[in-house]
Amino acid sequence: MLASAIRGADLRVCQLSPRPEPSWLARLALPRVVLDFASFGPAMAFSGAMPRDCFTFVYIVACPSDAHSFTFATDYTDGYLGFFPPSALFDGTAPVGYANANLTVPTETFYAALARYYPEIPDTVLKHGAAMRVGPVEQIRLRALLDHLKQSIHIEATSFDSEVVRRTVERELTGAFVAALHSGCDSLVPPPAHRMAKRQHQFRKARDYLTEHLREPVYLDDLSRALGLCHRAVESLFHDFYGVSPLKLLRHQRLHGAHRALQQAKPETGLVKRIALEWGFLHLGHFAGDYRRFFGENPSETLAEMPRKR
Repeated sequence: MLASAIRGADLRVCQLSPRPEPSWLARLALPRVVLDFASFGPAMAFSGAMPRDCFTFVYIVACPSDAHSFTFATDYTDGYLGFFPPSALFDGTAPVGYANANLTVPTETFYAALARYYPEIPDTVLKHGAAMRVGPVEQIRLRALLDHLKQSIHIEATSFDSEVVRRTVERELTGAFVAALHSGCDSLVPPPAHRMAKRQHQFRKARDYLTEHLREPVYLDDLSRALGLCHRAVESLFHDFYGVSPLKLLRHQRLHGAHRALQQAKPETGLVKRIALEWGFLHLGHFAGDYRRFFGENPSETLAEMPRKR
């Protein structure tokens, strides 16, 4: 469900924590813009594309430990804002206890707000997006507004039934996020140093290798040869950027693949075993145990539950 935490985005999600933890999602759909709140229990990795017809603001509300954005080649924490133009690539991690607020604004609405408030936003930011630290005054305004809206959603969602209220909230939200963008243009994240940029490139190459060989036997030797690095250097890359070993990430990705296959399948005899084998799990008992620890339910329960949910 966290893959849908930004309306209109096409995101792929991989859980990095070994066990599931409760997460929280809420959406406030206003006349033209949409506000999404997301609070993550487990550590997660996201990659994909932002909505094609909207500018997207991702404001980091809580981030107990440093997270990483490959899109902007930087570490970030709470108080940062990621600004994405339509169809921009999204690639990053979120630690345990992370929370954000995402605003998607249609292009026409965004440019109208920009002309009204801050027409001097640099063209490079509008074209390519940016990561930035929001100014202290704008932080206070934005956090107060988000806290108020979040409490209102919790207590009484019907308070947004009035069209007048909805348009007022939309105007305040858009203005607060555009003000945050304007203030952040003075604190743009600088490009990474050469060494860090090289490590990011190596990690993404290694991660792509795992994705391309997701259903095949993969060993650390394979990754080392593909990258031209020793075992220790490869392990270091994955621990630095994802907090897990490469082979553990591969197992997590395969568990996600099996989970999606079970969600989409119709129950039949022997299906769990067949899907487990297709995703590289040769021992059914080990697969069932890993699956239960990772998703909090047995594979057979996922398979039995999905027809009713559909």
